[in-house]
Amino acid sequence: EAPVFRPTEEEFADPLAYVARIRPAAEPYGVCRIVPPLSWSPPRALDASALNFPAKRQPIHRLLARPAPADRDTFLLDYTLFLRARADAGPPRRGRKRTAPPRPPALSDGRPLDLCRLFHAVKRFGGYDGACEGRRWDDVVRLVDDKAPPRHVPECAKHVLAQLYYEHLYDYEKFTKDRSASSQGGKQADAKVELDNQPSVSGSRDEEMDEEEASGVSSSSGRKRRNQKAAGVASNERHGNNNGTPGKNAGSAGARKPKKRKLDAEVSQDDQVCERCDSGLHGDAMLLCDRCDKGWHMYCLSPPLESVPPGNWYCSDCKNPDSDCFGFVERRNTCQLDAFKRFDDKVRRKWFGPRPPSRVQVEKLFWEIVEGKAGELEVMYGSDIDTSDYGSGFPRLGDPVPASVDPEAWQKYCSSPWNLNNFPNLPGSVLRTVKDKIPGVMVPWLYMGMLFSSFCWHVEDHCFYSINYLHWGEPKCWYGVPGAEANAFERVMRKALPDLFDAQPDLLFHLVTMLNPSVLQANGVPVYSVMQEPGNFVITFPRSYHGGFNLGLNCAEAVNFAPADWLPHGGIGAELYRMYRKAPVLSHEELLYVVAKNGVDNKSLSYLKEEVERVFVKEKKCREELWINGIIKSSPMQPRSNPNFIGNEEDKKCIICQQYLYLSAVSCSCRTSHVCLEHWKHLCECSPEKRRLLYRHTLAELGDLASEVKASLSGENVKQSPLLLNDIPTPSKKGKDQHMSYAQLAKDWLSKSDHILHMPFLDTAYSTALEAAEQFLWGDHDMDSVRNMALKLTEAKRWGLSVRNCLSKIDECLLRKDKCSEKVKYVDIEELVAVRCEASSEPGLAQLQVCKIRYCSIVLITSPYDLLSCYNFPLLQDYAERGKMLISEINIALSSCSTVDHLEALYSRASEFPVELTETSMLSCEISSAKSWLKKARDLLEVNKLGVIDIDCLNTLKLEVCPNFLAVSFSFKVNSDSCAVHMFVHYSGSSGI
Repeated sequence: EAPVFRPTEEEFADPLAYVARIRPAAEPYGVCRIVPPLSWSPPRALDASALNFPAKRQPIHRLLARPAPADRDTFLLDYTLFLRARADAGPPRRGRKRTAPPRPPALSDGRPLDLCRLFHAVKRFGGYDGACEGRRWDDVVRLVDDKAPPRHVPECAKHVLAQLYYEHLYDYEKFTKDRSASSQGGKQADAKVELDNQPSVSGSRDEEMDEEEASGVSSSSGRKRRNQKAAGVASNERHGNNNGTPGKNAGSAGARKPKKRKLDAEVSQDDQVCERCDSGLHGDAMLLCDRCDKGWHMYCLSPPLESVPPGNWYCSDCKNPDSDCFGFVERRNTCQLDAFKRFDDKVRRKWFGPRPPSRVQVEKLFWEIVEGKAGELEVMYGSDIDTSDYGSGFPRLGDPVPASVDPEAWQKYCSSPWNLNNFPNLPGSVLRTVKDKIPGVMVPWLYMGMLFSSFCWHVEDHCFYSINYLHWGEPKCWYGVPGAEANAFERVMRKALPDLFDAQPDLLFHLVTMLNPSVLQANGVPVYSVMQEPGNFVITFPRSYHGGFNLGLNCAEAVNFAPADWLPHGGIGAELYRMYRKAPVLSHEELLYVVAKNGVDNKSLSYLKEEVERVFVKEKKCREELWINGIIKSSPMQPRSNPNFIGNEEDKKCIICQQYLYLSAVSCSCRTSHVCLEHWKHLCECSPEKRRLLYRHTLAELGDLASEVKASLSGENVKQSPLLLNDIPTPSKKGKDQHMSYAQLAKDWLSKSDHILHMPFLDTAYSTALEAAEQFLWGDHDMDSVRNMALKLTEAKRWGLSVRNCLSKIDECLLRKDKCSEKVKYVDIEELVAVRCEASSEPGLAQLQVCKIRYCSIVLITSPYDLLSCYNFPLLQDYAERGKMLISEINIALSSCSTVDHLEALYSRASEFPVELTETSMLSCEISSAKSWLKKARDLLEVNKLGVIDIDCLNTLKLEVCPNFLAVSFSFKVNSDSCAVHMFVHYSGSSGI
């Protein structure tokens, strides 16, 4: 049994600290049980009686004792071709008649025997010889014959089945074993595979067959496709003809050939596409299914193939279509707890009668049913129920408080660290940075179990920890294998169930298979059991295979968590996803980077340092391999809007291995899809020079991150780890005359860039230099000088183009005058000419003189033939000076008493000036305001020139004066001829009356 831990109140206060404390003692078992203190008593937050939950149907008798998912027609096609090849290898005869498909033999009661099912059943027990030596023919009978008795199989039935297998399938078994051995031995696809002096499998459905094809000489798949097109046969592999019958493609596929597809002028690209990546490229790596004629890249298969398999090859859709694959089917309607309980009682009475069974009896009977020795049983299991939709068994903030629960107790358990809703976000958990509500990982799952309902052997997503709490009900029986024995566990599973793994290489990802722990133990794999009682926690450790079953009606809740010691296991999990072409739950690289940026406690730094350095070394190696192979273009990725959290933005995925592309990717202009650095060769068939490396962080930034983690661990200021600097030798590649190292090429580029900066400005020279710099910008700190020079080139190019643009617009305005649509702004010219030269030095750049533009922070190189002289820079300075003088005149006119005529003259000059001045609009407003007021004043005097002006009218006119009217005063002057009123207006900046 696995260990049981009973923490004290003090130990129970910090869950992750307690798990870290018990890990050395518990991890060697893979699983453990934790009994909380007596004070732990969370209220029932879920009204299970009112819960309608989804449930799946579980045929327990098929968790192990089930035939492999295999398509009978595909099997008969291959078997028929084998028989034809054997017949063709016999004595020569005049006519070559087509070999008819074999008639299936019959069992003793006259029922036809399924040869496909029999072949795969015997394969599970090591073939004919293995089944005989292990005396497993009773198990074979149970797998083949649905009507076979579950416990005692008659001897005659076993003898008849063994005899039929020997007569019909024994030679075929030896042939397939030889073919498999040839594939594993790395033989070429066109090598002869012989069996008792028989030729390799080949043939055709044509009655008049070419002698070359009859003798098994290989023919190319590309030729087969072209022959079909020449005969006017429309290709339909993308739209059907995979209906379970050997069609026209099946026969022609019978000719043994290297199943490589090559693009040529006669075959359209759309006609040859991989079913996974939807690409018709890389025909030399594409396999054609010998039945449905669909194509699959060898590197797109799960797991990928390294070489072309010998003989006939069939895709997974033809070998084991989805309709034949075993799985748990979800009920159409949701299930209520009362109905669930009634079904549980019915199962219990059927198998145990009225008396309650012991736990030993339940466990023994469970494994007898699983192994097919006790009859058939189908139960229901409410598994993977999302608590965000159906409610949690723990109290949660925002949920209604039941009337029977004390509100204070509710609040207490809402914030309890052992509440599984809080577990992934506890201090010390690396999942705290994940903002996605990932079901099962960040949000708990609910499990409604009944008698014999089971959870099959599996590891958690990304090899996470898991914690399970049993709210109420009957116990739950667990079995665990230590994570250190995961590889041994997988080997034994593959050895015990070869037929199932041949049909589904990723079988363990599907959680539908059980194997008796006694079989594992007999093969040297340690297995430990746990009996989880209500109110107990069960923890599984990273990469620990675990499974089990329920002893009755119960309700449990589970979630994943990940302290920092999980990080190395997470890297292993990510590689498993990559190998089996499975989409991950999240990006391991992104999680690692964000955790390192946010920091962890000192106890976790060692795990973080190890994993960050591993990722850095791998990334550096991959990027340098791209450079060696000719991919020199590069671009930084779009930065994250919130880089401190995961889940706000989703990265693209590699079309080959389905992994998130967080750190880097490879793209090409010929398509919109991307691949990871490991699969760059499979993106397209363009030359490497046309592809582009996309990177989120430079190697310098990644190296600094690793150094920061190491410095935090050691307490010293470490610039960069010697491991990171020296682990991978400096790359080099062959140039025109000799091998050039990466560093030497960078040095040459710096020299050329220095020369460009000292020459008259030519934007194409700058563009070419910046394009050449892309191959260095993603590098480590030894490329810092390149990055600095590239920044100078970029800013100098921007400055030079801005000068050109300004002068071009000025020339346009001078030529088109009134038709000029847009003028250069004076502020832009002012920024361009405001240069202050300072002496400075740049390491590695021959102590060049640089000058910094004061306003734009642009760095330029000064020389006798620099940018300042190439564009008639004095002309630009002249426009700046003239603009400055004109602005000064306008400001003086607006701040003093000037006539309207003077202001209009200034406005005319400013309008004709080819540079846009902001003061021009101010001058226009002032002129308009002055003219408007003067008109009102004249109108008032004109109306009342023979009479008396009311003082209120004058005050009204005074109030309408624009802001630049400083004062309005009235005085009376008596002439000898008449008495008149004269109004004196002092106007600042315009005119006076």
